[in-house]
Amino acid sequence: ESIKDIFSKMKENGWDISQALKWGFFFVSHKEDRLKQIYEELKDREYSLESIQRADDEKWILQASKKEILAPEKLHKRNIAFNELAEHYDSKYERWDVGRN
Repeated sequence: ESIKDIFSKMKENGWDISQALKWGFFFVSHKEDRLKQIYEELKDREYSLESIQRADDEKWILQASKKEILAPEKLHKRNIAFNELAEHYDSKYERWDVGRN
């Protein structure tokens, strides 16, 4: 329900959610190579690499993005799939964000 609420608020604030938006997805790991492995899977699905950078002495962050139209249900399913993907690589799917193109 919270994803549906976010989409409703976006629409109320003038976002055209029927058009492609730039969706960002963030993964965290203690090992940079794990994030590179995650990105190898994502790039096959037409995601762009925004960055892989050190967050602090112990963590690395991967940000990948994709321009597309997403419905709340599809974003929810993607979050579940990304949690499973991150777990497979001993990492964590941290969050998503969205921006206008």
